[in-house]
Amino acid sequence: MLANRTDHRFGTFVLAIAVWASGAWADDRADFNAAYRAYEQHLAAKDAKQALEAAKEAHRAGSKLFGKDSVNAAKLAINYAALLNDVGHYRKARRALDGTQDVFRSRYGEGAVELVPIMMQLARSAKTPDDTLEYFRRAARLSRGYDDSLVEAEKNFEIMSILLRMGGGAFVEPYVDRTYEIYSERLEPNDFRLGLVSYHKARWATARGHHEQALGYLNGALIALTNPERERMGGFERTVRMQIVEATEELGQRDASTEHLLLLGAQQEWSPEVEPVYRSDPVVPMDAMTKRLKGKVTLSFTIDEQGFVVDPEVSESTQPTLNDAALAMVKGFRYAPRFIDGNPVATAGIEYTEDFAFLSSGTGLARPQFERPPIRGFLNVDFTDMSECSKPVPDERVCGFMMPGVK
Repeated sequence: MLANRTDHRFGTFVLAIAVWASGAWADDRADFNAAYRAYEQHLAAKDAKQALEAAKEAHRAGSKLFGKDSVNAAKLAINYAALLNDVGHYRKARRALDGTQDVFRSRYGEGAVELVPIMMQLARSAKTPDDTLEYFRRAARLSRGYDDSLVEAEKNFEIMSILLRMGGGAFVEPYVDRTYEIYSERLEPNDFRLGLVSYHKARWATARGHHEQALGYLNGALIALTNPERERMGGFERTVRMQIVEATEELGQRDASTEHLLLLGAQQEWSPEVEPVYRSDPVVPMDAMTKRLKGKVTLSFTIDEQGFVVDPEVSESTQPTLNDAALAMVKGFRYAPRFIDGNPVATAGIEYTEDFAFLSSGTGLARPQFERPPIRGFLNVDFTDMSECSKPVPDERVCGFMMPGVK
């Protein structure tokens, strides 16, 4: 008997099949059984190259055995297309998927959830970003037909994850919202999946300047992403605490930031090149903006026991007109303080350089462009492996791409 299941090791839609007994068409059945067993074995071993070859052969043999327009052949085509997408062979994936929608619609109906895996793979292999987004929208609409809302949430979560990997973070909000709506009702507060989605809700709230709302989501994320059994702070917890500092500083709750900065400081390996956890923006004189002045200002200062900047002064400047703006800016910075023998200490001699530049705003004035040290980006992860990111207790090394800044 044939059944469907999703295998998250490669993000593939797997056709589970029982071993065929001997009888008519024994040779064709034997060829298919051998190819399909090889496909499953290579999936289990996470050998993408061999799994791809086996999926191709299983599709060929299955199309011959079941008929090229059969539902089983269409399912095998989805398996093959998923692996083609994994290795970036998008045109081949589109060809493999050709006709699968018609087969599934004929068998299951126009709005059947069985169409969701096809839409997911069509989205991944689409020619244009607009096509990708449209297929994802269709997949999300169809997923509302699942009997279990958690399955719908997992599909929205998967869409969100794929878009993040594709650099489409600007388009994930509706999938974040739907996932959060379901997870907040169905999962326990300490479930990692709810924590991840809460974090992304906070990012959208922050982008809109809704810092109070963002802080609520971040506090929820912290419950789920803190592992009390770990001796050292995990990357996800660290990232959330840094975001909490940003929210509380923006709200003027500087004392509330201190608690998190002390925890971050106690866990960090100190370096003289330490970066601020929170950066305030400079207020640049209008004259400097209209003249589009450029310059670098290097400041030296002390970081006190609570992460405040103390006694800043200009140590070097290529544009003295910008010195006051740089000094005022750095006074708003917050750092994770240095710890010695388990206690926070003040650290003098810290330096920070601000590089000011100005671009035309198109209105006759200029707008500032501030070049700062790069923010830590996505981890270089195995993008073919989604398994950890949908588990209650995932591996941060694998799904760190879900949260920028995780180390």
